Amino acid sequence: MAVSIREGNHDDLAPAVRLLSDVDRTRVLTEAGFRHRLLGSPPEARRTWWAARDGATLVGWAGASVAHETTARGGYVGVTISPSHRGRGLGTALLERARAHLERSPRIHAETFEDGRGFAERHGFRHTSTRRVSGVDPRLVDTSELDTSSVEVVSLLEAGPEQTFAVDAESVLDEPGDEAFDAVEYGQWLRDYWEHPDLDFDVGRGTIVDGTAVAISMVLVDRESRRAFNAYTGTLRAHRSRGLARLAKLGAMRRLAELGVTMVLTENDETNAAMLAINERLGYRPVASRYSYVFDR
Repeated sequence: MAVSIREGNHDDLAPAVRLLSDVDRTRVLTEAGFRHRLLGSPPEARRTWWAARDGATLVGWAGASVAHETTARGGYVGVTISPSHRGRGLGTALLERARAHLERSPRIHAETFEDGRGFAERHGFRHTSTRRVSGVDPRLVDTSELDTSSVEVVSLLEAGPEQTFAVDAESVLDEPGDEAFDAVEYGQWLRDYWEHPDLDFDVGRGTIVDGTAVAISMVLVDRESRRAFNAYTGTLRAHRSRGLARLAKLGAMRRLAELGVTMVLTENDETNAAMLAINERLGYRPVASRYSYVFDR
């Protein structure tokens, strides 16, 4: 039976999670979280996806969207093909649909691991940066510093959404990347992040100075697989270089260990020396490299 490609629907989401997770073992993804991201995006994100099926089996997936948190409004594409169906032109067919959907975007972003770099470059994408994916077992992390520090560390639920957002919105402006997240609005942030079913704000931690959160660490948790992803850590500019982000991460690690999580993954731009140093001190070790690419029209 020939492989068919069509615009995706809700029935494709569960098999897409399985495909994406099988191809990318560093991904921490649940069906609930995937549905939230795809179905909860605002209209200006123009989020669309395509499914490729060989009979009843999903063998290819592509998504396209516009970055609604940036003023540049760049496009994003992702193409995933089952190893059993590569080399047949399926990835190209999906990519053509995704790029056509983003024809008004002056720049399109994509990410890949080592095995997808040739595909990206053959289709006109150029490499812009590399992110290190690292992992650690939180049960092996020494969190004793929390017991001797005078700094208050609380869950992000205790800190609340407004304080968490304030740290996130300021600190993310300095995050290395091809576009600045300079259009983050509180209402949409609540929907995208605070209401995300996998972002566990009881696990995530904030450090408190003079009654206000000044550093945060947000964590995605898949309790079924006992895996987690340190999705973001940031500190207000006026409070950096004091070890406050490290304390927030330590607090999250302790809570993850209590929950029986066996692996925490994270990723950082290879130029982000400060955060890489923090992670190395926590015991994170490299497990993969993720490469960022852009296509300029």
